[in-house]
Amino acid sequence: MNPLILATINALLETGKVPLLDAMQMSALLHFMFRVAKNALRIQVAEVVFLHNRSHPNGFDLFLASTLPLAKRAAERKASKIFVYPSDLQIELMYDGAVTAVIEVFQRKSTVRDGQDSFRRYLLRALALGTVRHYFRRQENDSIRTVKDLAKLSPARPNTIENELITRELLEQVLTYPHLPAEVRATLQCIATLGPDVALKEHAYTPYPVKKREFGTPILNPDAIAKARGIHRMMVHRHLRVARVILRHVFNRTEGCLQGG
Repeated sequence: MNPLILATINALLETGKVPLLDAMQMSALLHFMFRVAKNALRIQVAEVVFLHNRSHPNGFDLFLASTLPLAKRAAERKASKIFVYPSDLQIELMYDGAVTAVIEVFQRKSTVRDGQDSFRRYLLRALALGTVRHYFRRQENDSIRTVKDLAKLSPARPNTIENELITRELLEQVLTYPHLPAEVRATLQCIATLGPDVALKEHAYTPYPVKKREFGTPILNPDAIAKARGIHRMMVHRHLRVARVILRHVFNRTEGCLQGG
């Protein structure tokens, strides 16, 4: 062991204070605690920092350098106890939980008795709980659910990708339906060209009951469509009404497709 590092650690343990060191000396001390020091010494140094040197500029760095190797060991041991052949991902997740626990130990202003092995037991318990708590409370798949049959999905949570494909195919059939008047077809094609960002608007509040439509749902914007077509907004309403009447007669509700007349 480097005599200077040995003298520094002895001074830290005897006085309970981190000695005044320059950047190079502190870097050497951190490297030694992280790479070389025995676990018993790491716990001793971490205890001194935790109890007396939290506000020191390098206190947090020295605490992490002393405890992160313990977190790695705790993750590996816990993973080997839970899994027969733990994967790298499982060990990494448990290590992440142990590191989180170490940081919480330093940041949490808990009262731990000086001596009597109290800090050691407190730290090791936090590491053990951190490994399993983080692993079994992962939330990266929290919003994902599985179903056996897509056809049985709840209407409240439809398959949006499938619905989007069906909607696009249906729109193409509507726009190419041969029995629509030319002016009506032009209005529908104009809506398709404008797209939802321009052709739709949010349904505003009205004082009377509105059936078959919830407030806040998007509806067609006749003013924007009329401006793009160069016609009056009443003509837009008329074209849409004609289109609805014609398409209702040819729309097959069972098969979900348009039939030619």
